[in-house]
Amino acid sequence: MVFFTGIVLERHFLTTEPSGVLLMDWRADYPLQNNKGKRYTIEVYIGFYIGIMAENVTPTRGKPVEDKANCSPFDLGVLFEELRQFSDQRKFELINNVWHPGSTFLFPKTKESGRNRRFNSSWLQDFPWLVYSRYLDGAFCLPCVLFARQCGRNSAKLDKLVKSPLTFWTTAFNRLSNHGNGKCSTHNLSVIAMNNFVRVMKQEVVPVDQQLNTILQQQISKNRTIMASFFKTVLFCGRNNIAFRGSRDEDPSNESLKGNFQALLYFRVESGDTVLQEHFETASRNATYVSKTIQNEMITTAGKYIKDQLSAEIRASKYFSVIADEATDVSNKENLSLVIRFVDSTQTIREEFVGFHLCEEGTSGRAIKNVITNAVADLGLNMNDCRGQCYDGAGNMAGRLNGASTLIKEDYSKAIYFHCMNHRLNLCIADTCSYQLVRDMMATVRKLSEFFNNSPKRQQHLVKNIKELLPNNNHEVLINVCRTRWVARIDGMDRIVEMLLPVASALEDISLNRDENGDRGRGDWNVDSRNDAQSLLNAITFTFIVAIVVVRHILDLTRPLTLKLQRKEIDLLKAKDEIALLKHALADMQRNIDVRHHQLYVEAVELAASIGVQPSMPRVAVRQVHRANALAADPEVYYRINLTRVFLDHCTQHIDRRFQNEVYSCYKGLYLVPKVMLSSAAVWKARVREFCNDYRQDIPNIAGLDGEFALWERMWRDQQNLRADPIPDRVSDTLAEVDKHAFCNIYTILQLLATLPMSSASSERSFSTLKYLKTYLRNTMGQERLNGLALMYVHRDKNMDIEQLIDLFAQMHPRRIRMANILHDDGV
Repeated sequence: MVFFTGIVLERHFLTTEPSGVLLMDWRADYPLQNNKGKRYTIEVYIGFYIGIMAENVTPTRGKPVEDKANCSPFDLGVLFEELRQFSDQRKFELINNVWHPGSTFLFPKTKESGRNRRFNSSWLQDFPWLVYSRYLDGAFCLPCVLFARQCGRNSAKLDKLVKSPLTFWTTAFNRLSNHGNGKCSTHNLSVIAMNNFVRVMKQEVVPVDQQLNTILQQQISKNRTIMASFFKTVLFCGRNNIAFRGSRDEDPSNESLKGNFQALLYFRVESGDTVLQEHFETASRNATYVSKTIQNEMITTAGKYIKDQLSAEIRASKYFSVIADEATDVSNKENLSLVIRFVDSTQTIREEFVGFHLCEEGTSGRAIKNVITNAVADLGLNMNDCRGQCYDGAGNMAGRLNGASTLIKEDYSKAIYFHCMNHRLNLCIADTCSYQLVRDMMATVRKLSEFFNNSPKRQQHLVKNIKELLPNNNHEVLINVCRTRWVARIDGMDRIVEMLLPVASALEDISLNRDENGDRGRGDWNVDSRNDAQSLLNAITFTFIVAIVVVRHILDLTRPLTLKLQRKEIDLLKAKDEIALLKHALADMQRNIDVRHHQLYVEAVELAASIGVQPSMPRVAVRQVHRANALAADPEVYYRINLTRVFLDHCTQHIDRRFQNEVYSCYKGLYLVPKVMLSSAAVWKARVREFCNDYRQDIPNIAGLDGEFALWERMWRDQQNLRADPIPDRVSDTLAEVDKHAFCNIYTILQLLATLPMSSASSERSFSTLKYLKTYLRNTMGQERLNGLALMYVHRDKNMDIEQLIDLFAQMHPRRIRMANILHDDGV
């Protein structure tokens, strides 16, 4: 026992600090009496350091207590060892995004002086500069950690809260109060330095040295003018898909033969860019800023600028959907194209390409899921705000057990998967065209196009016949039918029907080896060409002609749907209406099959007569398993039974099967569209409320739904009688007419519906860009360069502020040339 000023002190516990210094705690019991005469005891803990180290005590404080994987990437403890290497941009990001525990976070307990102690969350409100690290279970002073070394005096004496975390909670409040009471000059200067740093990074003020130095300002202006010329050239090449350089750039002997980038810069000089000319004349050889490294850095900067702009717009919208598809590039690497669908601030539905992502872990469902979620996180988006995902229906994307869509939905239940409607329609047509008569006709169309397109000599002979037989025809080339996109074969069939007469004439000339004067046997066609021509000529039978006329007419009904589904602004209700319209058109043709078939048969007979083919039908065998064999009295009846009716039935059945009425809960929200609402007065409120129950967390004021519903219905009933234009019948049209402040709940519901994707066409369009950028001559391109070029090319209509580009370049790639960059005070 120790006696001190009348207070009994009892040695209570020994603990250690990370430095190895022993901390001895004492407990003091104060006998007191309250105003009611009742005696009670309070405990006061008094701690002090002694310079010894107990042999049986092991330091444990200040070491990691949590796995990094469970901590935020902006946990100060996780980043503590890297802070000295931080650029100012990363410091600024840390200040804005440093992790703070939420109100429900449970702080770990620590045994101190025989009692359990923990960090008190109220300290974060009492001391605004305080930051807690989950990784180290300790506290830091954020301004001092970042700026104490720069502020100078007595910074070497700072330990707890600055050079190491504060982890002893018994005396923590006193230590925090002493640190922030205004008497610690280093802390005060650090707070001022951080505030000034944030203002400069936000471009609210100009650094002092630049305000005082006019000459420096002039130099900065000149440097920025030079960089502006470089960036304009980079954007010109990127937006027009012009290669930047070639092997000539690496050869110093070829000064006059440079790549496109350097050649365009010198072209600017010749056009009167005097600042750039002076730069090339006076700059040292290693500071001309035209090297391949600088080019890549500027390309990367332009790509990040575009991505940051898109990310900001998507975050402002909050809700989004992901659209993805993968393809193999020329270097045999699998690239995943990611597109984000959202509603912007002008209530416009947008689908924006945000980059290619290398599938380094393979193309399994889990690997693709990881690529998508990581890419979304890199954009600064939260996958909890993802409300839809749209893929092509392949097993690794849409598999029920291990598909990427299933795995994403397990973690983010609101991310509903939609099978791309274009792919579904494509599968319908592919299944329908597997019918024997149709498959044979398709094969003949493909062979005809390949026969002429693969030989310039044959093609020239076909052109000669077209000019003689169809002088008013504008087409001279047969279309190669696509192997996968079956709807694209419609154009190929249309071209065959249009040019059948000159095609048959050219085949006859080649098969008979006619010369330019038409003399038989005097031409110079080889044996293979003559045999192939004769084979194709024999394939153009009446069956072929009837099949191509019937099939092209029926598939023409699907063309409008195919084109509309590829549009970015297509929404859920419009897609359903267009599919219903196609079903009605097919059903109408089925009901009038006799009349419609007769019209098509007459067209086929006329086409056959133009090339000398007589109407006929295949023989009817007793047993036939490889083609249709229904008995018929004449060719018209035969083809109606065995071709038109069968093909039409198959097409209708496959479309009905693949486009059934889905039961997604989100479909119930479509009753808010005015045209649907007014035609469903009895049920629309109940359906929309079911939607709201499923999306309760997204509805801003669910208690006010009834009031908004009543006003919404009244408004559109009045508008129905007053307005000259038809009332909206699509989600996108309705969204444009909603007052988001007066109808906040309805606006959110419509926004969610508009965000849901219908097609992955936007993602597939980007593969054309990939093919243009990554060619066999540029097949070793890095992923950052590829994405920079792709973003510039895809978003070539986006306005880019050159001054902001220069600022971003200076922050991302600090160099000796100064461009008003605050990353280093000694000039960058």
